[in-house]
Amino acid sequence: MSDGRTRYCKFCGERVEYITDFNDYYCQFCHSYQTHSESIKAGGKSSPKYQIDPSPPPEAPPALPSAWRGNIPMFRHKEYLVMQAFLSWGPKYDIYNVTGHKMGEIKGKIISWGGEWTYFDLGGNQVAKVKGNPTLLRVQEKRFDIRDHQGTFRGAIKSKFGFMKRHWELYDQKGHLIGRPNEQIWLKTNFQLVDPHGRLLLNVDKKWFTFRDQFRVIVSEVVDPLIALAYAVAVDYMYWQGDRSSSRGWF
Repeated sequence: MSDGRTRYCKFCGERVEYITDFNDYYCQFCHSYQTHSESIKAGGKSSPKYQIDPSPPPEAPPALPSAWRGNIPMFRHKEYLVMQAFLSWGPKYDIYNVTGHKMGEIKGKIISWGGEWTYFDLGGNQVAKVKGNPTLLRVQEKRFDIRDHQGTFRGAIKSKFGFMKRHWELYDQKGHLIGRPNEQIWLKTNFQLVDPHGRLLLNVDKKWFTFRDQFRVIVSEVVDPLIALAYAVAVDYMYWQGDRSSSRGWF
């Protein structure tokens, strides 16, 4: 039951409202309930519920990490569940928060020489875009630029060649290296991004024994969730769909 006090979202920091029918607080900005979670149901299957803090949301806006403060609410979360859309025409993913509610979707272009993904919120507004440069040969360096809802350049994903393979690094808007893959944990089912000192920045846990592609993304407080999520989705698609996308110059 509500105590009548003004409270703020545990996840994005915006003001929440109390929903009597659910006996819970709800954030309309990032579509998150505050004290309970629900299973995600899609394609006749349900995902497990995630355990969240059952305490009431705070009475003051939580202090957000500095890397998150300029983002819209959708990109102020530490965890995301990304699921491939059921029976979609072309690359399409749905983005959920840990309470089990959809926050937005990602649509990839079917015909795109360089590769392109556009992010939308639930209102259909474009909130981010990831676009790659065209390449003719697999040995050429590949780059994907990440832009926010205002078209501002926020960072880039760049390919680097190692021994017999290509790996993907993440850079900020000034061209500084943020992180590179943790080669000790790099599978099609799991991968990590670490900074130059080996500290964990991003963890992707891919649940591949399902009908649809789905994975959990966990973001460190020192990296921007917008570019971290963009990295996770783009790299997962390029590795998982590599054989089919290479002919279009994506991989």
